[in-house]
Amino acid sequence: MPAIKSLFFLSRLTFLLVLTLLCHAAQAFSLQDLQQQLAAHQTVQGDVQQKRFLRSLEQPLLSQGSFVMAADKGLLWETRSPIASVIRITPKGMMHQDSAGQWQPLQQQGAGSQTQIRLFMDLLSGNTRSLSGQFTQTLQGDAQDWTLTLDPTSSVLKQIFQRITIRGARSIEQVTLAETQGDRTEILFSNVRINQPLPADAQHALEP
Repeated sequence: MPAIKSLFFLSRLTFLLVLTLLCHAAQAFSLQDLQQQLAAHQTVQGDVQQKRFLRSLEQPLLSQGSFVMAADKGLLWETRSPIASVIRITPKGMMHQDSAGQWQPLQQQGAGSQTQIRLFMDLLSGNTRSLSGQFTQTLQGDAQDWTLTLDPTSSVLKQIFQRITIRGARSIEQVTLAETQGDRTEILFSNVRINQPLPADAQHALEP
């Protein structure tokens, strides 16, 4: 009898363990799930606050602005302070708006800045597949509270970034870029509006 009871107990324990694993697998939040969740956003717009922590400065450099992303059209990234600037990314490339309101090719930005802006566009539009060739991706959490960690794999990006960490829920909420030389950038997204009509000037700027 003791042997039979032991076998019965082990069988029941095994069943509970398998059931627990199956339930966990069914509830797992995958990279594909994240991509589908973000790709459902036809438009995303909101405010941005960026803090840049430099080893040579005691206080972080603060900048504020806004962004507008329209699927299949592009991204507008506007900085209002401390220096006003507007950057546009479309399938035609990266442009900046000059003092006369005309769009000019963006050439003065460094590789790190360009990578950062393209990263935001890919993430906001749910294009996480484009990151697979440049980063190792690790996702934790669920659809309401997730963290995506990007570790660079290419030699070029390894010279710029040590790690990129993205936190979000329905959309992106925070991005932290840890640079190889020890500096760090933290970007907070607030007042995010999803699938809402875009301002007329933003629509015009993103028209092909």
